[in-house]
Amino acid sequence: MEKNKKIAIGAGCSAAVLAVAVTTGVVVWRNNHTQEVTYRETTVEYGDLTVGITEDSTVSIGTVSQTFDLDISALVSSDSSSGSSQTDSMSGGMGMQMFSFGESSYTSQSQEMEIDSVHITVGQEIQAGDVLYTLTEDSVEEIRAQLEEDVEDTLADYQALMVEQQKSYLTAKQGYDTYVLNGNLAELTYTKELQELQDKVDEAAEELEDKQNQVNENLEKLVELQDELTSAKKDLKDAQAAVSENHDNRYDDPYYYTVYLNTRDMAQTIVDEIEDDIESLEDENETLLTEIGEATRSWNEACRNLESEQLSAQQTLETDQYYSSVASEWYSIQTTSFDNDKQNAYSSYESAVNKLEEFNSYIVGNDVIAEYSGVVTEVPLSAGDGVTRNTSLVTLYDTSDVTMEITVSEDDYESIDQDGEVNISYTAYPDTIYSGTISEVSDAEYDSDSGEVYYTLTVTVQGDVSGLYEGMTGYVTCVTKETKEVTYVSNRAIFRDGTRSYVKVRDENGNIIEKDVTTGFSDGVNVEIIEGLSQGDTVLIESKVSES
Repeated sequence: MEKNKKIAIGAGCSAAVLAVAVTTGVVVWRNNHTQEVTYRETTVEYGDLTVGITEDSTVSIGTVSQTFDLDISALVSSDSSSGSSQTDSMSGGMGMQMFSFGESSYTSQSQEMEIDSVHITVGQEIQAGDVLYTLTEDSVEEIRAQLEEDVEDTLADYQALMVEQQKSYLTAKQGYDTYVLNGNLAELTYTKELQELQDKVDEAAEELEDKQNQVNENLEKLVELQDELTSAKKDLKDAQAAVSENHDNRYDDPYYYTVYLNTRDMAQTIVDEIEDDIESLEDENETLLTEIGEATRSWNEACRNLESEQLSAQQTLETDQYYSSVASEWYSIQTTSFDNDKQNAYSSYESAVNKLEEFNSYIVGNDVIAEYSGVVTEVPLSAGDGVTRNTSLVTLYDTSDVTMEITVSEDDYESIDQDGEVNISYTAYPDTIYSGTISEVSDAEYDSDSGEVYYTLTVTVQGDVSGLYEGMTGYVTCVTKETKEVTYVSNRAIFRDGTRSYVKVRDENGNIIEKDVTTGFSDGVNVEIIEGLSQGDTVLIESKVSES
């Protein structure tokens, strides 16, 4: 790996070029050889002193391309319908109405404009705002008219959607209120229905119990009547016996016989009445038993109804409570859907407006304007060509991307301040020092031939780079040490005698005298003056010329 490397020794970019004036030669001394000492004047300067690693390199300028990035496609709307609804139903419950709108759906239809004339050539330097191309008036107006129509159509769609949504908002709110109300009444309705069914069961049970109690009472009466009948029959038997015993003496004692007859007849009447009562109670019980059967069937039916209707009522209760619990979420989904549809429709309208505004600002008259300044490297279009979105218009040198690459050894890399200033000089501009920054550092690379590890540094040139061109030769100095804003003079002007440092100057009479100074940092060419001299002072540099 060949490298052209040198240590930078000189004043920084802020320092002026040393002013040197040649004076008349003065003979100082002669020895065996004739030597004539002459003096040159040099000026004490003020600026920065730096020491660094210098490598040669060439300029690389990036490019920037301007494309036609306007969206000039026409919007093609699908058929849109008004808001429609569908019912989301659940078994045993109420259905929730879900609304959907036939929101306008747009697709893009590619369009293009035609180049009428070209105003740029390769190598031409242009400025932002210059005209690149002129488009045909017909093609421009056709696109503008389509974009204006898109604005009108999307606005009409948005307004129509707003009208439909107002109706649907009201319907959705009514549905929400209904579901919430039904949910709030569900428990009360459920309790009322079950109570009505339970009341029927209780009424049937009460009726059945009453008839059973009546039968039981009748049975008790029958037992009592049977006892009374037994006693009455015994009295009848006794009365009949008395009549039989006194039958033969009926004429002898007709009074007593008549008493016996009346007693017998009364006893018979009592027996007959008791037997009638028993028969009546038995008939009544027979009727009651039939009624008890009917009452039992009614009670059983009421119990079955309670059981079956309770299940149905429970399902209704749970359904109403469910819809009530999700009513808020459902309403939120509906309104969110409305808002999304509205936002989509408005976004379509906004997009159409923005496209029209961007078009009117981008196309000045019928001209396409340059967005960047620079030197043209490529003109891809000619008269008659079409221009549509993403069409390449021009390629320029990118003056913000002027770089130089240098290669440094690992040792040099470690001594470089990567965040520090980089000085650059060019052969074409010997009196100008450019500044730069290290913008990129490669991974470490190994050179098998030299056995060295090296890095490639990318330096971005700062400031005014208008005078630079692709491939220009220059030198990049990476600062390793520097001192800023100091007074300095050429090293050749400094004389040393032991620990003493001094310079030679002319006094007011023109005589050469010595003046003590205190020195500091040196870049190898110049040295810092800490004490003894000021900016603008003139000191002498000694030159010796031998004579044969």
